[in-house]
Amino acid sequence: MMHNIYKYEATGNDFILTAFEPNDPSAFALKTCDRHFGIGADGLLYPSPSDIADIKMNYYNADGTIAPMCGNGIRSFVQFLIDLKIMIKDVYRVETLGGLMIVSKEGQLLEVNLGKAVTTLTYPDIDGTQEDITKRALQLENKTIETYTFNLGTLHTIIYVDDVNEHDDIAHQLCHHSFFPKRSNINFVKVIDKDHLQIKTYERGVGWTLSCGTGSSASQYLSYLLGKTNKQVDISIPGGNLIVTVKDKETYLRGPARFIASIEMEI
Repeated sequence: MMHNIYKYEATGNDFILTAFEPNDPSAFALKTCDRHFGIGADGLLYPSPSDIADIKMNYYNADGTIAPMCGNGIRSFVQFLIDLKIMIKDVYRVETLGGLMIVSKEGQLLEVNLGKAVTTLTYPDIDGTQEDITKRALQLENKTIETYTFNLGTLHTIIYVDDVNEHDDIAHQLCHHSFFPKRSNINFVKVIDKDHLQIKTYERGVGWTLSCGTGSSASQYLSYLLGKTNKQVDISIPGGNLIVTVKDKETYLRGPARFIASIEMEI
C-alpha cells in the first residue's frame, strides 16, 4: 500500500512525519529513517488523539526506540499540522511522553514551553538517586569527566568544554555509561559569553545530530542556574541557531521548522 510521507527539518534535525499511525512504529522508523535504504532522518513523528491536550505527538528515534520528547521535533510536528491543515490554532497544547508542551507560532519561528526541569532522578534514568542537580564525575577508560544530569523533556547530561569538538572520541562511551541504564543524551557546551552558547549533542538512539532542541534548552537552563549566562541566549549548533529563554523556572525554546519534501512510499 502506498502512503504519503513528509520530511521536515528544524536547524538540521530532520524528521519523517505521517498523518497516519503505523502498525509497527518501531519497524517503520527503522525503515524510513535509514539514510541509505530509506528516506533518511533522525526520527519519526506522527499524531494521535489525546484526552488531555489538543493532540498527541508520538516520537521514535532512528533506531526504532521510543523517545519521550524532542524540542526540534515538536516544532516540526506543529508546522506539519499547520501545513496539512490538520489543526490551525494560535497555541497548541501537545501531549508527549515528556509531559504536556505548549507551542505557539511567532512569525516564521515556533516557540515551545518545555516547562520546568526535573532534577530528582532515580532508576532507570540513573544508577542511584539524585535530589537536585549535582556535579558528578564519571570515570571512563582513560579520563574522568565532570557532568551534570537532569530531565528537561528527556534525560540530558551536560559537559562544559573549551572546544565542543574536543571530546568526540568519548561521546558514545558517555551515552552508554553504566550510570545511565537507558542511556543519556550528551551535550558538550562552550560558554562564549553571557548571551551566547555553542553546543554539540550526541543523542541516544541517533548519534551526533546537527541540532538538539531539548539539549540546547537544558544547557541554557543549567548555565543560567550556575550564573554563566543571562536569561536569554543565542545558541549556535552545527545546524544553525536557536534562542532559549529561562523565565519563572520554565524554559522556552524558539527556532524554525521547515518542510523539505513529500514522498509516496510503499509500506
